[in-house]
Amino acid sequence: MPRKRRSTKSRIVKAAWNLFYKNGYDNTTVDDIIAASKTSKGTFYHYFKGKEALLNSLSSLFDEKYEELAAVIDPGLSAYDKLLFLNHELFYMIETSVDIKLLASLYSSQLVTKDKRSLVDEKRFYYKWTHEIITDGLAAGEFKDTSTAEELMNLYAMYERALLYDWALFKGRYSLTEYSDKLMPHLLDMFVEGV
Repeated sequence: MPRKRRSTKSRIVKAAWNLFYKNGYDNTTVDDIIAASKTSKGTFYHYFKGKEALLNSLSSLFDEKYEELAAVIDPGLSAYDKLLFLNHELFYMIETSVDIKLLASLYSSQLVTKDKRSLVDEKRFYYKWTHEIITDGLAAGEFKDTSTAEELMNLYAMYERALLYDWALFKGRYSLTEYSDKLMPHLLDMFVEGV
């Protein structure tokens, strides 16, 4: 039963963000989201108070992408290459399917919210999986043990947030994916050499 709830909520989130990207947030109604997610009004309001509540669900969409990637990633890749792959795939998804204005809204709301800050919630799949990859990289001697897995995880997450913030600040004038593909290896090289 809990699995069905997750998939229904996930379907609503995915439909909403797809519509936000295609039509814009202001031009998307709750009824549009209900129709696209093939749910009922009661089901929608069971999970969300309204359209505005969906703004904080973007991190769930990111985690869903990571769960998809977990099923297809080559387990033989090094920790370094796994992190590059995950970053590339997530940022490509963001660049091609997330409205940049909404991304900026999410980032600004995270700074002032009194509610849970979804972007820094360490219970997310994103944090658990990337922490596991970094831990494996440390255990294999791939990353220098001058920092803990938690410290490296915090640096990795902070770097990703910074890249996203900068891209939103410049209103997507450049390719997020290409920019990150160029810069992320510098951070991971520090993991190898020691921070």
